[in-house]
Amino acid sequence: MIDEIVDRIVQFFSTGLVEKIIKAFLVLCDRFVNFILSLCEGNNYKKKDETVDVLYTSGNFLVINKKHDLLINSNDTKKVKTVQTIMRKQFPEYVQDNLTHDFYFAHRLDFATSGILCIPLNKNACKEVCQVFEEQRARKYYLALLRGHTDFDEEVIDIAIGKTAIDTSKKMCTILEDELCQNPRRSITKVLVLDRGYYNGKPVTKVLLRPITGRRHQLRLHCSQIGHVIVGDYTYSLKIDTSPPRMFLHAFRLVLPNTIENLDIQTDDPFTEKALKYKWKVVEQVNSIANAFDIIDSF
Repeated sequence: MIDEIVDRIVQFFSTGLVEKIIKAFLVLCDRFVNFILSLCEGNNYKKKDETVDVLYTSGNFLVINKKHDLLINSNDTKKVKTVQTIMRKQFPEYVQDNLTHDFYFAHRLDFATSGILCIPLNKNACKEVCQVFEEQRARKYYLALLRGHTDFDEEVIDIAIGKTAIDTSKKMCTILEDELCQNPRRSITKVLVLDRGYYNGKPVTKVLLRPITGRRHQLRLHCSQIGHVIVGDYTYSLKIDTSPPRMFLHAFRLVLPNTIENLDIQTDDPFTEKALKYKWKVVEQVNSIANAFDIIDSF
């Protein structure tokens, strides 16, 4: 009996079937390992080669579409991911060795704000852009989603903004909310309603904003002061609005008249129903984007 079993085992191995099975198994293992390695290499590649979205470039200006939740630059060396560090790898030819932050960042966008950022590529272009902003000749337009349905279609907000007298997360304040508001300066924002609808089932108004002045956190603070905080604005919702994936404020269009090269740059609308995966539903269109710029400039 035992001899018969041994003979059968010997015959089984001698057919080469086991060898074929083992070889097939090893091939599958090899393919699986290569697949996992390719995924890892792909992720590392994306991290190493993350880039900014270029909207326009010339010999004088580089205009990009900044992502939300991204600093422009930082003195903290631990913050390795900023517009500056990404651009330093993407555009080493534009790095200015004499500048602390490598590039001429002539204007700013908040960490949480996405949209148009114009970067002059030489000293003369930077001087021009700074002068345009200082003289308030730049025209800036922002898109935002605001909590609640506004009872107006057009509004001009004229509320002075200053710094908070005490150290808080808000940093900036208005004279209406804080009698101790330091160095308040006149601040003006135009608001034009585009759509009313619902985001995740809650009432929201989509607006075009045009700041006439340029105070820190001006749009965020002005919107909160009229009772319609920007969706996802953690700071000015008093740390209540935490569910959205981002703050819905986007620098949509920038017009920079200057003697070197007039600029008029616009991005795609990031707050359409499709772009927001239909979590945002429009129920009333008040003004179209096509006519919005002329309307907001007229009042």
